[in-house]
Amino acid sequence: MKRIFLFLMMVIPVIGIAQSNFQKGYLVTNGGDTLKGYIDYREGLKNPTSFVFKTELNSAAPKTYTLKDCIAWYIDDMVSYQRFLVDISLGSVEISKISSLVDTASRRDTVFLQVLQSGPNVTLYAYVDHIKTRFYILDKTDILPTELVMQLYYRDDESGKLITNLRYARQLLSLMQKYDKLTPPNERRLSTLKYKEDELIKVVALINGQERLKSKYKQFRWFAGLSLDMANTKFRGETPLASSDAKSKTSFSPMFSGGVDLFVNPAIRRLLFRVEMAFVKSNSEVSSPAGGNSFDQLNFILGPSILYHVYNADHLKVFVSVGAGLNYSKVNNLVNFKYEKEILTDDMRKVAVPLELEKFYLTIPINVGVVLNKRIELLAGYSVPTSMTSYVYYSAERQRFRVGLNYLFGKH
Repeated sequence: MKRIFLFLMMVIPVIGIAQSNFQKGYLVTNGGDTLKGYIDYREGLKNPTSFVFKTELNSAAPKTYTLKDCIAWYIDDMVSYQRFLVDISLGSVEISKISSLVDTASRRDTVFLQVLQSGPNVTLYAYVDHIKTRFYILDKTDILPTELVMQLYYRDDESGKLITNLRYARQLLSLMQKYDKLTPPNERRLSTLKYKEDELIKVVALINGQERLKSKYKQFRWFAGLSLDMANTKFRGETPLASSDAKSKTSFSPMFSGGVDLFVNPAIRRLLFRVEMAFVKSNSEVSSPAGGNSFDQLNFILGPSILYHVYNADHLKVFVSVGAGLNYSKVNNLVNFKYEKEILTDDMRKVAVPLELEKFYLTIPINVGVVLNKRIELLAGYSVPTSMTSYVYYSAERQRFRVGLNYLFGKH
């Protein structure tokens, strides 16, 4: 089983190499011409500097467009970018890099800004690079967007308190005044406004006199499933149960699970964070000529993980995931013994050996699998074992394999 799983782990990433994700859209050239076709929509944490475009979906001759080649590009119902020359602040938001001096450094560059909300008065944009996420606002009377500035610094006194410069809120207040949208409730909203996409979009919608458009792509989905759990116990170190002639019996048990998936990009759904709760009841039996061990175990497992679809087509997806398994274990019927010879008769007798298993321990679950028709997820998994004991000279580890099925809820 372990060899099969390792083979799948090596083969599956190869499936996703150079996989494209062409979606219907268009671009606007430097001359103002609109070219309709298909754009390869790639998931990433930074604003793109180029993209691949082709006029026909089955065309074998795609072309790469960069910042020099077009002024805007759009993917229907998913995302849009516009090219601008803007000032980009360089002050970090990492706690370790913040000081008592306000970092006002910036650079001027031409970039693709992502359109977040547009309307008759203002348009909100986002720009993300390796330093931080920035938001920009374009007033209809201006030619270029202006960065909504948020700065962090420490108070230069004994308190050392972290201060947030709410300049972005004052910028938006000025626009609300300009377009006669500044009411007492809106002013209170600005006083506690956070530098987050969702909150800024709501304010921009107010300035535009619009209702915020809800995305048709859900940020999360629920799932529930059933797996076959295959587990055995391994002893390591200075114990007879770690010898080469020790045998561990594999137990087969149902595992019930469920949880939630959080998408990095709901339109693509290639990368996601998964939080899974699982419940399994199993038994363990290890025997050797020198002794034996057995117990019944009830496990509750909380498993946060990162899941990536290496192949991400509409009706077939192939994924791999890795995470941490936080195990709460309840053990019953624990028996741990060794054989000793009777002094007078040389007969073998069982002698109990104390053994204490930890209630909490960590495992590292690794899963591979496929998703069929956006609903049915088939998976195979292996949990890298860690010790269930705290002894210095030997340890007991629980090794797990699983094969199972999850049902994915919600609109896809």
